[in-house]
Parts: sequence; structure tokens; C-alpha cells
Amino acid sequence: MGTTFWPKDPLDGNDMTLLTSILRRWCARYGIEFTADESRLKAKELVEWFEFGVKDPAELEELIDGKYWLVSRI
Repeated sequence: MGTTFWPKDPLDGNDMTLLTSILRRWCARYGIEFTADESRLKAKELVEWFEFGVKDPAELEELIDGKYWLVSRI
């Protein structure tokens, strides 16, 4: 059996608390059940942004809210 190289750090308890709180606020804002399929898709998107390197909670909320187009270009 070979070794798998995984370039991402594992999410710790603090990361999960942060991501869960962001997702819960998103669900509450749009009236979506936390366990709904749409919430699961947003959770996946949220984790992907976090693993990509976005750590700022406000920026993460904007990204999953579809407001990434508001970010100014360099």
C-alpha cells in the first residue's frame, strides 16, 4: 500500500467552530435548515474557501453569500 500525500492541514476544533458558526448564520439569513442539502453544499464551498487560505470570517461569509464579485481587483 502506498503513502498518500495530503497537502492540506487538518481542520481543528477552532476551525470547525468558526466554519459552523458562519454556516449557521448563512442558514438563518436564508431560512434554510442546517441539515438541508443546500446547507451541505454551502458547507462544502465554505471548507473549500477555508482550505484555499481564506481565514477571515467576514470574507468567508461574503464568499459563500456570492458577494465575491465585490472584492476589488489588484
